Amino acid sequence: MPALHGRPKSENRKLLLSVRCSPEVVAYFNSAGEGWQSRMDGVLRHYVESHSRSSGE
Repeated sequence: MPALHGRPKSENRKLLLSVRCSPEVVAYFNSAGEGWQSRMDGVLRHYVESHSRSSGE
């Protein structure tokens, strides 16, 4: 059996992309330390969920 390397595959895969953000936004999230990209993703996810057009509008 081959050895497994790296992180296990997630059911909720994320896409790798390049996004331009203002320096202030990056500094804000980065100042909180490790995991800042995941926190930024969480804020964006919350925005999408709360602004979804399929929520009965």
